[in-house]
Amino acid sequence: MRYARYAVGRAAIGVYLALAAQIATLTCLVVFEEVRGRQLARQVAVLGTDPRVPETQPLVGAVTWFAVLVLLALAATVAAGCSYFSWLRHAGATPGTIAIAWFVPVLNLAAPALLLYKLREDATGIRDARRVSWLALLAAWWASWLVTLFLIVTHLPVFRPSTTHSLTGLGPTELTVAVLAAVLCAATVREVTRAKWNARPSGLAPRLKLLPVLRSLPRHTYPAGE
Repeated sequence: MRYARYAVGRAAIGVYLALAAQIATLTCLVVFEEVRGRQLARQVAVLGTDPRVPETQPLVGAVTWFAVLVLLALAATVAAGCSYFSWLRHAGATPGTIAIAWFVPVLNLAAPALLLYKLREDATGIRDARRVSWLALLAAWWASWLVTLFLIVTHLPVFRPSTTHSLTGLGPTELTVAVLAAVLCAATVREVTRAKWNARPSGLAPRLKLLPVLRSLPRHTYPAGE
């Protein structure tokens, strides 16, 4: 039981670090978009991206930086997802439950939040005094996550008009919502992790597990004269 508590605690730290890396890379991407992205998008639309054309040579460095930032943001997002799913596994969710809750269409619009609620309740139960605040935190996190996902998906190139002069379409609004979702996600992870850490096993259970071991030990018999 102690090892399980330490494991879920380490997994939670991994989630915090991955979320911080995700927000840091996303912030760099948005700053690049605001400072250089719109101008670069207009220049690429006029000149193209063929490095053999002399007019595009000054753009190669900026395009390279943009590609690096996009790759870093994608890598940080994948790392955050993997660390979160690993934490869910250590918190008590089975791989099948995680896959169904997060990847089954329509069901994944609410199931991840319900899964987190069940993990918290199974740990130590939820007193009525904390139930309202926990439900409010859970609802705020899930709503901010859905809004973030909606904003990112709607800014994909396939959904944006061709006249939009921007590289990603991301700006301060999208960054603010993403930061809010990450902070609330970390708060829900902390709440469930703390509940798992405070969960105490029954004092009788360890003794019952030791009985078969004690019975299997060899017994020493002493001579009658001793």
